[in-house]
Amino acid sequence: MKAYRLPALCIAVLAIAATATAGNVDLISSRSVDFLRNMARNAATDGADLVSYNPAGLVYLEPGFHINASSQTLLKNYEVSGILPGESEATQFESTEPTLSLPGLYAVYRQCRWALYGAFTVPAGGGRLVYEDGLPALAFAETALQQAVYGSPYIFASMTDGEVDGSSMYLAGTFGGSYMISDVFSVGLAGRYTSGTRTYDAEGDFIIIDGATGSPVDTTHHELDATKTGSGFNGIISVNARLSDRVNAAIRYETVTTMEMETEADRNDWSALTAAPFNSFVDGFEQRRDLPAVLAGGVTYQANDRLNLALSGNYYFLEQADQGQEDAYDDDYKNGYEIGTGMDYQITPRVMGGLSYLYSNLGGGPDTFNDFEYSLNAHFISTGMRLAASENLDLNGALGYLFCDEGEVDEGLFDGSTYNKNVFYLGIGLEASF
Repeated sequence: MKAYRLPALCIAVLAIAATATAGNVDLISSRSVDFLRNMARNAATDGADLVSYNPAGLVYLEPGFHINASSQTLLKNYEVSGILPGESEATQFESTEPTLSLPGLYAVYRQCRWALYGAFTVPAGGGRLVYEDGLPALAFAETALQQAVYGSPYIFASMTDGEVDGSSMYLAGTFGGSYMISDVFSVGLAGRYTSGTRTYDAEGDFIIIDGATGSPVDTTHHELDATKTGSGFNGIISVNARLSDRVNAAIRYETVTTMEMETEADRNDWSALTAAPFNSFVDGFEQRRDLPAVLAGGVTYQANDRLNLALSGNYYFLEQADQGQEDAYDDDYKNGYEIGTGMDYQITPRVMGGLSYLYSNLGGGPDTFNDFEYSLNAHFISTGMRLAASENLDLNGALGYLFCDEGEVDEGLFDGSTYNKNVFYLGIGLEASF
């Protein structure tokens, strides 16, 4: 019979239960319904949500107060296919748990040559995943545990039932100001405080089998219940350049958000597996997981009285966020990027429509994929409308669909595993000015 040699360092992969959307690894780009309408907003000058995209451009809003509020619903389909210990064919596992509300709230006061602003957003994470039948990683972890107990590489665990429930949610408050230096240039400076929470709940029922004889030797039930929390602060610098009546350009730099996540563990039945990252589920364990620095830029072109064209790009310094063995990033991650293009069209004096496309390269690959973190390159298409309901109130609605390039692992513990995900977005919001 085959010996199931599963090094603890490889099988301890119960790492991250996150719901990555447009953005990069943890970060989320879709922080307003206006963005969902047109995902190339890095040089836009037309809404309070530009606190997230072009803070320096807020000086071009009409004088007075501007409030932008929105909520996005995400219908998610995540798929993991892997070969369980003792089997030769892959088994598929799926999570369809929705994110009912991804909120965003922005407030801007614009006067003379300056603007003051604040925001409450979800800059990273974004919801919950529930795999009702568990994941292959549970069987891998149990196999390693039982091989240590029996002192035999031929022992393996067959999972008869399981469930994995994980969430990742980061909440942030942003405060800052912008100033118009000249008719061409304006600048912005802001700070953002972010608090992050990750939860991990997993359980499985197993039959322990002697691979040498094919006979069952025991049954087990094991669970994990842990929460990781952390917080950090970063700065945001932005510059806007109104190059002509038709062309506007902007650039933004967000510094790294240093975050040390601390674990509170109520239960960890796999605690005997002391290799990383299972050691990170021990109560009181501290681990770095920074939100990476971001360099963003864009340009808009007012083609005519009705049509505005836009191009945006973001570059994520993910390699810089890697802090060594005690961080939660795989060393094989590369810096990521995304590029988006979009247009807004004034259909009538009161109705504007938008259409856009965004491509995200998350810097991952076969060496970074596992059951709980598969940062796949993504394509995102969206459309939406803004309706001027009154002189001081705009209503926003948008739809989007994100689909990924399938990820596949061709060596190591997860050899033969494939990963995929797609997300349907529905957003509604408003912008009030007074």
